[in-house]
Amino acid sequence: MHLAARLSEYGCEVVIADRDPDRVKDLAEDGFHIFEADVEDEEALKELGVNEADVVVVSIGENMQGSILSTLALKQLKAKKIIARALDGKHAQVLEKVGADLVVLPSRDSAYRLAERLRDNAQNERMPLSGEYQLAHVRLGSPLHGKTLVETQLRQKFRVTAVLVTRPDGEDKTENFEPAANLKLLSNDTLVVVGQRESINRFEQECGLNPA
Repeated sequence: MHLAARLSEYGCEVVIADRDPDRVKDLAEDGFHIFEADVEDEEALKELGVNEADVVVVSIGENMQGSILSTLALKQLKAKKIIARALDGKHAQVLEKVGADLVVLPSRDSAYRLAERLRDNAQNERMPLSGEYQLAHVRLGSPLHGKTLVETQLRQKFRVTAVLVTRPDGEDKTENFEPAANLKLLSNDTLVVVGQRESINRFEQECGLNPA
């Protein structure tokens, strides 16, 4: 539902299928475009128009067999792109073998991001990239307040590269800025940076909102 709601916010046309009539009723009342259907059934999938969809997402929860059969049916119907949710590594391997173009493991991916953050007691989100490289969100404190990006000398001093600046803009809203050299930074800005783990740790410790 989070995925469907977010895609709808982006202006995408989203169609949902579920075989639980009570769930279908509840979601329809919430404004979702939803149908009652057994998505393990090829004919039901065909009636839903999966062949016309740009992407089909199989997000079935604990029913591992159901997700595999649905993915297989979509492959046989020649759906353009199939993304499937897996519960574990073995489930992911089976989904790939039966035809999923992309397999995601939400719980694993969330755990990995949390582990990156906990490992270094980071104040904000960390995302592993490759090896020791990470993408990190660092909320800035007073040391960089009023300085332009070029004045911070991020590459020279900390060996990190800025890719985005986000700034609070009223309640629950943010404004995004490209990291231009003359952009002046403020306390409470969040600087999204890429670099090696130790370099990011030092940058957050010295320039973050709560430097050690």
